[in-house]
Amino acid sequence: MKARNLIFAVAVTVTLFIGQQTSFSQESDMLRIRRLEADTVRAPQYQVRAGQAPRRTREWLQVRTEFQTSPEWIDEMTFTYHIVLRNRRPAEGEPEFRLFRGESSYINIARTRDGQSTVFLHPSTVERFGEMVQVGVVITSGGRVVAMESNPTREGRWWEQLTPQTGMVLNRRDTPFAMVNFDDFEAVPAASR
Repeated sequence: MKARNLIFAVAVTVTLFIGQQTSFSQESDMLRIRRLEADTVRAPQYQVRAGQAPRRTREWLQVRTEFQTSPEWIDEMTFTYHIVLRNRRPAEGEPEFRLFRGESSYINIARTRDGQSTVFLHPSTVERFGEMVQVGVVITSGGRVVAMESNPTREGRWWEQLTPQTGMVLNRRDTPFAMVNFDDFEAVPAASR
């Protein structure tokens, strides 16, 4: 187990911290990524009763892609996010680095110069697994890759060299941010039941 964690940590370290000389970005005529960034944000405060104060506020990790599109309409797009957290004090047997993967899909995307896509990691996930060190996004439409980006910029598809954890990256609609600036975001397909 320790050897596996050591191999994982070495692979992540080599992948993330070496090869900074070349920029990695792929774009198509359909879509251009303007910015990929991650930061911590506090949840919006909604009041049910006057005078009811929140018991506590914690930091969510928000990953945001800003993009522009050129076709008049795009039927669908899927943003696949890859987020690496580094735990500076991992428990016995836990890896120092963890890769989280999640998707956010959109439909009926009109031509835009200021499109946005966001996903989040819950404060408990961030508190348990550490600080963000790397994010990447791969955008697909019609089954083909139309753009990808990494921040900080790295060469290649570094996320393919790591084993991802799924189910932790939250879509906007699954967070307290769902109703904030609702019209700034594209339509999301209905959740299948």
